[in-house]
Amino acid sequence: MSASYLNLEFVLLVCGLSLLRTIWPDKYYASLLAVSSVLVIGLASPPTLLVIAGVTLFYLYPLHKLQRALEKRGSSKAAYRFWLWLGMGGLVGFLVIFKLERHFTVPYLSGPWIGKEALALVGFSYFIFRAISFLNIQSILKLDESNPWTLLSYTLFLPTLSSGPIQKYQDFRAQIVAPARFSASILFTAAYRITRGYFYKLVVAFILNEIVTTLLSRPEFNAMTSTLIVVLLYIFFYFDFAGYSDIAIGFGLLMGVRVPENFRKPFLATTVSEFWRNWHITLVDWFRDHVFIPLGGMKSSRLRAAILAGLTMVLCGLWHGLALPFVLWGVWHGSLLFVEAISQVKPIPPSRRHGIRYWARALQTNTYVAIGSILFLPDSANILKVFRGFLHWQW
Repeated sequence: MSASYLNLEFVLLVCGLSLLRTIWPDKYYASLLAVSSVLVIGLASPPTLLVIAGVTLFYLYPLHKLQRALEKRGSSKAAYRFWLWLGMGGLVGFLVIFKLERHFTVPYLSGPWIGKEALALVGFSYFIFRAISFLNIQSILKLDESNPWTLLSYTLFLPTLSSGPIQKYQDFRAQIVAPARFSASILFTAAYRITRGYFYKLVVAFILNEIVTTLLSRPEFNAMTSTLIVVLLYIFFYFDFAGYSDIAIGFGLLMGVRVPENFRKPFLATTVSEFWRNWHITLVDWFRDHVFIPLGGMKSSRLRAAILAGLTMVLCGLWHGLALPFVLWGVWHGSLLFVEAISQVKPIPPSRRHGIRYWARALQTNTYVAIGSILFLPDSANILKVFRGFLHWQW
C-alpha cells in the first residue's frame, strides 16, 4: 500500500476513519486522528512515519514546550527568539539535506538485510513548511499544548500529507476541537469535490500527459510543436494539481476539517502577481507570511519590496528542487514580479473584465507563466528541445 489517493487501500482506510469519527467523542478526536494516522502511514510508508513523527515528537514538541518554559520563567526576548530561529533553522537544514539527497537513510530500515537503496519519504517538503508554520504561530499566539496529540495529528493529517494544501495550525486546531458534524450538505460537497478531483487527475490530466509524452518523443520540434507542448503542459499542471487539491479538500470535509482552497480561477489573472494569489494559494501565502513579510516587504520601499518579491520566487523555485531548471524557474517568475512591482502594474478591476484589452492581458499573463512551466519537464534535453523548437518557424 502507498500513501496516495491513487491507492484503493489507502482511500478505504481514510473512508473508514471518516465513519469512525461519527461515533467518537469530540473531546478525544485529536487522539483518534493522531493514532489512526500513525497506523495508516505506518502501513503505507514506514520511513515517512518514522521521520515525520520523530521530528514532531522529539524536535517540534520539545521546542514548543521549551519556549513556553522560557516564557514562564521570564527569560529575555533574545533567548526566546534564539531558540525560535534555531528551531526554524534546523527544519530548513532538514529540508536542504532531503532536497540534496532525495531521501533519508532511516536507521534499522536499511542495511544488508533490506538493502542500501533509498527509502522514499512522502510529503516531507510539505511537512517542513507545516512545521515552520507551527513554530511561528505558537510563538505569536503563545499556544500551550498540554500533549503532542494535536500537533501530531496536524503533521500527519492524511488528506494533506503528500501534497498539501498547507493548512495553518491555528485553523486546524480550532476545527478538530469541534469537528464539523456530518450533514447532507457536507456529504454532497465532499462527494462533488472528490469526484471532480479524480476526474481532473485520472481523466483530463492523464490524457494531457499522454499527448505531451507523445509530442516529446518526436525527434525534431518546430514552433508549432513547441507551442502545443507548452500549452498542454501548462494545462496539465493545473488539472493534475487542482485535481489532487480537490480530493484532499473532499476527504478533509469527511474528516471534519475544512482544508483551504489552493486554486481560484488563476487563468483569469491579468498580472503575474495576481496569478500567484490564485494558483497554489497556500504555498504562496506561506512564502508571504514567512519570508516576504518578516523581511519587511510590506513596509519597505518600492524597490526593496520588488527585490524581496523576486527573491521569494527564487526560494520557491529552490523549494521545488535544488536543480538548475528550478532555479531558472524561480528567477523567471521573480523577474516578472520585480518588473510588475517597479512599474506598478495593477490587475484589471472586476468591473472592467471584458473586451479585447482584458482578454489580451489575461493571455499575456498566462503566456508568461506557461513559458516557465517548460522548466518543470524532468529531462533537461527535452527542455532544450522545446526552446530550440521556437527557432524553427516552418510548419
